[in-house]
Amino acid sequence: MKHILIIALLTGMLISQPVSPAMAADHRAQAETDTHSEPLIVAYDPELVPLHTEDGENRGFSIELMDRISEAAGLDIVYEPMTKSEAIAKINDQEIDIILSIPFSEKHSTMMEFTDSVFSTSVGILTRVDDDDIDVVTDLSESLVALQNETVEYEFLRNIRRIHFQVASSQRRALDIFIEGRADAFAGNVVTANTLLEQYGLEGEYTFADSHLLHVDYSFAVQRENYSLLNQLNSEIRRMKASGAYSELYDQHFQDDDPFARWLLISVQVAAGLLIILLLLFLISIRWNRQLQTKVEKKTADLNELNSSLLQQVELKRNNNEFLNQILDSSPRGIVTLDKSGKITKFNPQATQVSGITDPPLHIPYKEVDLVCELLKEKAERVLKGEKVRFLGEHMNWTRSDGHFFQLRYFVYPLYNYDQQINGLILTFEDVTEEFTLRKKLFEQEKNQALSRVVAGIAHEIRNPLSSIKTFVELIPTKMHNEKFQQQISTYVPKEIVRVSELIEGLINYARPRHQTIEVIHVKKLLHECFILFERTAANKGFEFHFDVPDDLFIEADPHQLKQIIINLIINSLDALEEKQAADPAEERNPLILTLAAHKNQHTISIEVTDNGIGMTSEERKKILEPFYTTKSKGTGLGLAIAGQLIEENDGELKITSRKNEGTKMTLIFKASGRE
Repeated sequence: MKHILIIALLTGMLISQPVSPAMAADHRAQAETDTHSEPLIVAYDPELVPLHTEDGENRGFSIELMDRISEAAGLDIVYEPMTKSEAIAKINDQEIDIILSIPFSEKHSTMMEFTDSVFSTSVGILTRVDDDDIDVVTDLSESLVALQNETVEYEFLRNIRRIHFQVASSQRRALDIFIEGRADAFAGNVVTANTLLEQYGLEGEYTFADSHLLHVDYSFAVQRENYSLLNQLNSEIRRMKASGAYSELYDQHFQDDDPFARWLLISVQVAAGLLIILLLLFLISIRWNRQLQTKVEKKTADLNELNSSLLQQVELKRNNNEFLNQILDSSPRGIVTLDKSGKITKFNPQATQVSGITDPPLHIPYKEVDLVCELLKEKAERVLKGEKVRFLGEHMNWTRSDGHFFQLRYFVYPLYNYDQQINGLILTFEDVTEEFTLRKKLFEQEKNQALSRVVAGIAHEIRNPLSSIKTFVELIPTKMHNEKFQQQISTYVPKEIVRVSELIEGLINYARPRHQTIEVIHVKKLLHECFILFERTAANKGFEFHFDVPDDLFIEADPHQLKQIIINLIINSLDALEEKQAADPAEERNPLILTLAAHKNQHTISIEVTDNGIGMTSEERKKILEPFYTTKSKGTGLGLAIAGQLIEENDGELKITSRKNEGTKMTLIFKASGRE
């Protein structure tokens, strides 16, 4: 059995990709650069002999192979013993980094990535020497089979009817169950079974009824999509196979020390076997004719059963495909798939309806369909060339040939095959015209509520300059010729008129509806317009309102929308200060301060609205941008949600930092404009 495994391994080494010394050096240099700050956790099954343990010590073949790989790649590793099931669960939860000696399976390929094969063997059916009832796998019907959970043999045998299972956590435990008489047969890898039988001194009491039931390739596994670590391991495995280091290590664990003695032993075994065969042929030829018909009938029945099982699986796959097509055809989203050459392979009914065409345009270039061409412009080529890019939540306005207008939200991402290679792309889109209309209504509603707050706040601000002007006008008849009075009226009245004009102009600009227009904005001018709208309101409530904005800051955005954002943030800060004021007596707290500031970083402009009001908990901070979520008794929960959406539409970013009873800072980040 070992010699068959050696041939399979040598064949695997011959077809492995060769790695030059220069490439190996590059991989090691890359590995040193990418070394984790914390050691990699490597899980292994201590019951899996001789791959993980030999003579009771953790120095099996896979352990030593991993040691050499980690040393060559500069990886810091720590071994942790655990069962296979525990290792699979932990790598899926990203609690460990590598699993040693795990066979590839489709079930596990969604949880982890597999390296090249490091060890090959076969799965066999082990029976007792005196058991004549089990010769082939179909004889296991109505039998109790001991095997390890989460293995390829378990998945294979589950498809054969009427087999009962005694499932264990390891190969050793499953074999022990069989030896203890609690199962009729054992299914597992031949190398481990032979090694354990040799350790137990039971080689002569058990035999393999079928030692080639399945071929098994053991690999190392890493976390899902951890391609950097996967490439490091594969590079070192291929390098060791190409340099002969792998063969040398394999010989140390699985081959005898004297090749000539091994060859002589094999020759003697073959000669003895041939002699026995010649003697037995004569004896069994008498019974052969009588048993042949029985065997043929039995094999025919087995083939019929397997064929029936295969037909059921084909029917199941057909039903699954039909179910998948039903899902795609019933989806309210338009779904389009392309192959590697850019031709359309799937075009569901919703996509056909929005496109305004009669029949699905299958097997033609996507550029021949107007809607798909517009959505994939400058995107399809990048995805199909293998770039790891995705376009998620993009928006586009589109008018169909019949004049129907759509606002579309669409997603573009790669389509992978079984080997995780890009072989096309997926485009999905949906009509969000009604959603945009509703959002616009909500925006106007929120703006009107904020406008009422602004109007109420500036009423006092306008009354003060009007009172000053009224006083000067009333004094004109009596002090018209007074030189000091003339100087005062010519100085203060224009200032007060400008003040009133600025307040009214800022209010009108805020209330005037308009479409989004991206302009170069003088940050200080716009923020000051917002500041003066609330300066008197803050003072009347007993708050300090600070303004700290340099003069040389410029960004590109919609000034109307930016003003809406700033006003909403200021209103929220004033509400937070009022809540803090109501909660704490004046003599027991610090002054309540609201600050509107801005500053320039290297390539960005940050606008900050800061208060030391009531603040938010971490849970409140996570939900604060969700529509209709509010902590105010009379709030709508739309202010910050709309502000967040407007910031995104203007290519900005919103960062929120807050602590309960300490205050909140809202930071808007925009790219600095170079066109001032």
